[in-house]
Amino acid sequence: MKKEKMKLWNKIVVGILVIILIAIIGIIAYKLYGLIDMDNRFQAFEKIPTVETKGKLSYDKEKNFAKVEGMDYVFQDGIGVKIDSINITDDTFKANVNFKLNKEFDYKMLSFSYVVYDENKNIYQIFSGMHFGENEKYDYNAIFMEKELGVYNNKDIYSLYLANSGGIGNISVNENEKTAINDIHIETRDKFPKSNKIYIKIFDIGYLDVSKGENDQMNIKNIDLSNSKWLFEFNIPDEMNKRETINLKLANEIPGLEISKITLTETKFVMNFKSEEYLNLIASGKDMVGDEFRRRCEEMLNITDGEGNKYQEGSGGTIGDGGYSVSFNITKKDLAKKLFINFKVGDKEYKSELIESK
Repeated sequence: MKKEKMKLWNKIVVGILVIILIAIIGIIAYKLYGLIDMDNRFQAFEKIPTVETKGKLSYDKEKNFAKVEGMDYVFQDGIGVKIDSINITDDTFKANVNFKLNKEFDYKMLSFSYVVYDENKNIYQIFSGMHFGENEKYDYNAIFMEKELGVYNNKDIYSLYLANSGGIGNISVNENEKTAINDIHIETRDKFPKSNKIYIKIFDIGYLDVSKGENDQMNIKNIDLSNSKWLFEFNIPDEMNKRETINLKLANEIPGLEISKITLTETKFVMNFKSEEYLNLIASGKDMVGDEFRRRCEEMLNITDGEGNKYQEGSGGTIGDGGYSVSFNITKKDLAKKLFINFKVGDKEYKSELIESK
């Protein structure tokens, strides 16, 4: 009897071990398949035709941007691409990308992917614009670009970016000429390096086809126009790398407004702060209609100058430790007019001049 029980127990143990072994083999096989699949995809990505073009930048100090001199469209798959201008400050990168298209569609829906990096392989950002609802392909693009640059770390694929946010936007279209100008706009989490060379790679050009389905449900399709890459190389003018960020502070403290950082560059003013009243207003914004939310925010916190001009808020968002970051369309030139922060809570109004923090 004992022997029969022992045999039964041995069979159970062996069966469990076989199941565990099969599971382990399955996991290994799945991971191995994933690696092989990624390697095959990367090899195909590497083989995509790439045209390399060098451009020359002419820096305009007054307008604080560098214009690309005499660049013609570079054509692949019947599509022409060129870069019109580049602008770099400590916190912002911008580039105007000009497209000559070979198909009629709503040019405002043009989309593309890009990577911006410098001679030291500092990645400003990798952005996939042609993969609405395709998160896997979005991640693959980031991995493949990092692999091409030799910096892939197999951990957090987005940790290498200097960008805090970024993307593309339409500036203008000319349907008669079949052209569209889009901008690349990247905001950094700290400071962009003073790079000597900038590389802009454009790929995955296409557009988003938007239509209404049943019950007015929006249907969005990614329509590919090209399976090629364009790589543009630029030497950054010395004048652009002479930029400096000005740090500001309040001449007098304002109750209820705890400011941790105020910076001013050639193109933007950014303030990081904490305010219970302001964050409560942000939280209640979902219940406001139309322009009421923006009006209420500007009423509570705004910036004016000594000539009575009020500056419009550009963008804002929450940051760590319960803080908030807001930008205004203010440049270094505006500092000569004397700038003031105005903060209103209830029936109490506070005002303080902004001065340089030495």
